[in-house]
Amino acid sequence: MAPSSKTFIYGVSLQREADRHARADVDGKVSIEIGPPGDFPGGDDARWSPEHLFLASLSSCMMLSFLAHADHSDIDVEEYTSAIEGTIRRRADDHRYAFTAIQVRPRVIVGRGQGDLARALRAKAERDCFISASTRAEVSVEWEIAEPAAV
Repeated sequence: MAPSSKTFIYGVSLQREADRHARADVDGKVSIEIGPPGDFPGGDDARWSPEHLFLASLSSCMMLSFLAHADHSDIDVEEYTSAIEGTIRRRADDHRYAFTAIQVRPRVIVGRGQGDLARALRAKAERDCFISASTRAEVSVEWEIAEPAAV
């Protein structure tokens, strides 16, 4: 018997405002102001760039994947923070500019005695992040998983 599969469909509307600035909307959610990054022509550091949105998507997807696995394993996640950095350069195979390398650095604090269980979930969280699965960039993840400091 073939495994069942689900299909997920998401939509966003985009409206140009002026110059290279736009607003992205999804019904019932806060709008996001979008523009080129500050180092591009017409860039505006006050707006989210597509590059920053992509990195935020990947980082938050990995967090949500980890939290789902932690929840299924009854692991108490007390804190989760993450930093992410991506490198854009011209790819050798097609000469297009793209993210080629992404480094994700999640820092997770879990309940006492749960550190080893949480560490066992790292590969699952990385595997099950839909956004990282959707990119050709090399994604490296440097997890830091700890338990609360003794009082």
